[in-house]
Amino acid sequence: MSRSPGGTLGGHGFAILAVTLACYAGLVAGYVTRTPIWQNPDEPAHFNYVAFVADTGGLPELRPGDWDLALLERLKNGTLQPSDSVASIRYESWQPPLFYLAAAPVYRLGPTSDTTAVVLRLRAFDAVLGALTLGLAYLVAREVLGTHVAVFVPAAIVGVPMFTAVAAAVSADPLANLLAAAALLPLVRRMRRSVRGVTWPVATGALIGIGILTKLALAIFVPLAVAVIVARSSRARRESVLLIGTIALVVAPWLVHQVTTYGWADPFALGRHAAVVEDQGRFPGLSPDYISAFLTTTFHSFWAQFGWMAIVAPTRLYWAWGLLTLAALVGLVVRQRHRLAEPTWRLLAGVVLTSIAAYIGYNLSFEQFQGRYLFTALVPIAILLVAGWAAWLPARLAPWGLALITGLLIALNAYALVRVLGPGFAGFAFMG
Repeated sequence: MSRSPGGTLGGHGFAILAVTLACYAGLVAGYVTRTPIWQNPDEPAHFNYVAFVADTGGLPELRPGDWDLALLERLKNGTLQPSDSVASIRYESWQPPLFYLAAAPVYRLGPTSDTTAVVLRLRAFDAVLGALTLGLAYLVAREVLGTHVAVFVPAAIVGVPMFTAVAAAVSADPLANLLAAAALLPLVRRMRRSVRGVTWPVATGALIGIGILTKLALAIFVPLAVAVIVARSSRARRESVLLIGTIALVVAPWLVHQVTTYGWADPFALGRHAAVVEDQGRFPGLSPDYISAFLTTTFHSFWAQFGWMAIVAPTRLYWAWGLLTLAALVGLVVRQRHRLAEPTWRLLAGVVLTSIAAYIGYNLSFEQFQGRYLFTALVPIAILLVAGWAAWLPARLAPWGLALITGLLIALNAYALVRVLGPGFAGFAFMG
């Protein structure tokens, strides 16, 4: 499964990518329009951040009162009272600002008095970011898989219902997922070929810095990039300094804002956030029940657990996704074990493991079993899944087999949209 010479695509490859994007467009449009307003996780808080930036030109400050658990519960259950206002839901105000700065012009593209129309515009903007993520996923996959296999990596991602659901929400996550894929691409390319000069560490550092300005979880790419430099450079110290220095320069203006707003002791506003959301669920301590809930809910919510985690798919769907995941893992371990010793494949595994470690670390503070937090590693996860499935197939049959598997996943996504999400929101007005 080495990369095809020249990395070119035949007509069938382009057709597969075109069909994949068409399927994504149809599915994401369904999630955009069939998910009721405010019924994506944290959507009103993200919306209010965008609105503040668009209306004032500045960044908001997280303050006591920006989190109201009782109000949130009424919103999640569709029982908002006439006196309730989602404008008071502002607990995302501490987050890095790049998505909100990018979304502010979209907010202002039309009349802002119609909240539903603005939400639709912002959801559509995020849906476009999701499409761009698929393109980058293919570029990354082409570096490590044969072209005839790499074209199925975007299709595997489209087959994850939560990816399309998240891409159809007002959230910083779609931009973060896009930039995670973008940050991975130069790392994979560096592992495959020699690079000289200062361009690579500076450009890669700028890209990672932009990612951190979108979501702090993308800081996992800092140690990964340093590890790539150490593995591939004869001037590792110089390049590492250039990389980290560039990241620091990109992030510095926002950090200055944070320090002047929250103080030197809390540059990332983590302390302020913990104080404001004081009644949010915390880590209760390890127990068999906790570990079981963590693993089960994480798996469910990676694939399909809609709304504010209240809409769960039928058990048979999780069995299907679980068996496909197990088949890929066994294929990798049994039939592709030698590839896992290659530097590029170790990098992909490193991204996945680092993302999992960060996710576990977060859940040691707050109880947040949301598998979508692992989407910073969704591209390498999809590559490993496709490689694992291909490992069971003769080379000449691999495209047909992968088309069948990814087609099944996309069909399951459509089923989840129509038969899980739709009935789950039966008591809600779709928009407005």
